[in-house]
Amino acid sequence: MSDQSRLFLAAVLMLGVLLVSWFVTGKNSSQGNDEPTISSQQTQQVAQIPEQEPENTEDTENTENQDIQNDPVYAQPSEDAQDYEQHTVTVIVSGDSPGETIVVARLSTTGGAVESWLLQGYKDHPDQQINQLVDLVEKPWLVSVNQDGTPVLFEYTGPDTVYVGEQGTTITFVSGTSIKTFVFEQGFYGFRLEKSGLDITSSLGSGTIPVTEEQTTSRGYFTASWYTNKHKKQNTEKIEGLESTGNVSWIASSSKYFTVILMPETMERADGYMAPGEGGSAYIALDDNAITVFAGPKAYSLLSDLGRSTTDMIDFGWPIIRWIGKLIFFFLTTVLSFVTNWGLRIIILAFALKILLSPLTTKSYVSMQKMQKIQPAMQELQKKYAKDPKTQQSELQKLYKEKGVNPLGGCLPMLLQMPVFFAMYRVLANMVELRGAGFMLWMNDLSRPEILFHFQTKVLGLEGIGLMALLLGVIMFLQQKLTGTSGSGSAAQQQKMMMYMMPVFMTFLFMRFASGLTLYWLIFNVLTLVHQELIKKKLASDQVDGTAK
Repeated sequence: MSDQSRLFLAAVLMLGVLLVSWFVTGKNSSQGNDEPTISSQQTQQVAQIPEQEPENTEDTENTENQDIQNDPVYAQPSEDAQDYEQHTVTVIVSGDSPGETIVVARLSTTGGAVESWLLQGYKDHPDQQINQLVDLVEKPWLVSVNQDGTPVLFEYTGPDTVYVGEQGTTITFVSGTSIKTFVFEQGFYGFRLEKSGLDITSSLGSGTIPVTEEQTTSRGYFTASWYTNKHKKQNTEKIEGLESTGNVSWIASSSKYFTVILMPETMERADGYMAPGEGGSAYIALDDNAITVFAGPKAYSLLSDLGRSTTDMIDFGWPIIRWIGKLIFFFLTTVLSFVTNWGLRIIILAFALKILLSPLTTKSYVSMQKMQKIQPAMQELQKKYAKDPKTQQSELQKLYKEKGVNPLGGCLPMLLQMPVFFAMYRVLANMVELRGAGFMLWMNDLSRPEILFHFQTKVLGLEGIGLMALLLGVIMFLQQKLTGTSGSGSAAQQQKMMMYMMPVFMTFLFMRFASGLTLYWLIFNVLTLVHQELIKKKLASDQVDGTAK
């Protein structure tokens, strides 16, 4: 097998792993394709599945046997309660920095529900250049209802607007002997919920979390996840009916970048449940009278502070490369925290990884050059012993040993770089920090494909043409051209196919990937091209000086 054949094999293997990730573990990618998209209107059509008040509050059996399809919607008060005056409490949660606000929430005494949860640092549909903020409440959460399906009518005495500062804030709703208490803390995307005289089960109905991205496909965008002895998740569309998750440390309903997590507080674990989203986010429920609710971005630092292995919700890839992804993420978010532009952080990362992996690149390129030099001798042996494969292989091994050539030296170093690239793909594809993060000029969202020229309609699944992907294809072509070719016949044809087809295929592939990943791979390949030229000149100089081995 020629060196170019081995190079071709290595490239195909890398693409194979990448495509498997894309179609299997990367289902929740927000890049557009030809599948139908989810709209906010569709998610609004999903029935809310609120909490049920038990007949006997001391006998608080779980909802395992409930028929969720027949659960009542968030109804209006009954006729005998028309004199009831609903109160809405606006809660402003401050951040840790002076003057910072992270959440503006709205609670209703009707059902004791969360009616709005605005995330102040995140724009809805960031690529549309609008100022609307992400509201994680598509339909009210945590609604308490009576046996007839009408919401419990709570009373509230206190200000209509409360500010959550260093001392925190407690808001209490009362209905007879039933009490529902919300405890807020500064800098926390959530609250502690305590209930007395109400159903033990707290739930988020189907479709309560909105779609926040443009051109989002239904496949894998919404998931239900939970933690027992390890993290588990299920795409919403694959959930079949009401399912028990068993005793869990937490259960969550999530979109690509945002999540609502329910965590038990009176015990380490509690019974959890999930049900289909019916086109929207999954129904989730948890049996405990006191829970912690987290509702915010799937940011590693926030989930790390929350604990209980909730960081496992962030998909850094398969276990074998997950630790590489965490190191890359740490470098981007901590070591490079002084750099404000995320595009510049990615460029610096490309330089750092190029320096780290340069010994592998050098060994690979030197091996390829050696293999090219012995190609004539290899072809002569192959022709001479064409009818005796065993002898042919033996003679080739002797030639390799004599010339100090490792036949795998060209592709093996490349294969060793694959886990790093794969980890980069998972990290950059799932970082909420890149959502809406601009780089320069028209590149205003590193979490989405970079498009310089937009199509009116999709062409082969593409929304437009990206400049960086085109440059990447050119760089790959130049790399192969400068590496040189050898061989004849079918081997030469294979090399030509790789030289022309692979850059085209990779260009097409990267036009669908997040622009942050494309930026990284473009810079990395430019550096590799420069590195190869330096190695080539060094080898030529050594040969002239008679020092080449």
